[in-house]
Amino acid sequence: MDFKSHNDIDVFQKHVRFERRYVHTEPVIEFLEALRGTLLDRTRTLSKGAILWRSQIGFAEVDLEGETMITGFNTERMKPNREFCGEGRANPRGIPYLCLSTDSDTCIAELRPQRAEMLSVAQFHVTRELKIIDCYSVQQQFADIELIFNPPTTQEGIRNAIWWQINQAFSRPVSRGDASSDYIPTQVLVELFRHHHFDGVYFKSSVGAGYNYVLFDLASAELINCGVYEVKSIKYEFAECANRYYRKLT
Repeated sequence: MDFKSHNDIDVFQKHVRFERRYVHTEPVIEFLEALRGTLLDRTRTLSKGAILWRSQIGFAEVDLEGETMITGFNTERMKPNREFCGEGRANPRGIPYLCLSTDSDTCIAELRPQRAEMLSVAQFHVTRELKIIDCYSVQQQFADIELIFNPPTTQEGIRNAIWWQINQAFSRPVSRGDASSDYIPTQVLVELFRHHHFDGVYFKSSVGAGYNYVLFDLASAELINCGVYEVKSIKYEFAECANRYYRKLT
């Protein structure tokens, strides 16, 4: 089954958020079936022994010969806990996944910490070869305005646009102001990937230079070490948005 247009993902998102969430409507079923047909081309391997990073705000304190020393959190604290697991882009409440990054800077940036904040930053190693869905690798990236005024017309172009939008949905930073319903579309996609025996999903970070992994099995990566980092500075870059397109409203 092919996609009808790049707007299929918008229809999918609206239906799972505002129509039916658990028993899908026909447009959602059709979208997921079309997406299923593209999964083979998106399949990648994450090798056993690969090193990934994860950070958490805060640190532990230990008593060493009468002196209090600070140290990074232990494994139990650096992995999500089912009991305290809230809503996320990939996971619903109570179903924890392990979110990791390809480098330390990216995993720290994902937290969007404040200056002088102290973080526990850990290295993890992958315990077995994993089958991963690659959301990022597309032949063409699109600006939202381009999809409005110059949408793709070939099936290849539509697939490319669909996966570009999926990467954008996963990489969008989680905000305290987000409604839990904002996460439903990406949570449904993760359920699809899991149903087809994938071990995780891979996408480009929107706040760091690296990439992020979401691993579905918490035991698929184990902590090697964990240290304490202090945020020394935060840099923001700004640029005026270019109005390349203008359409008269009637």
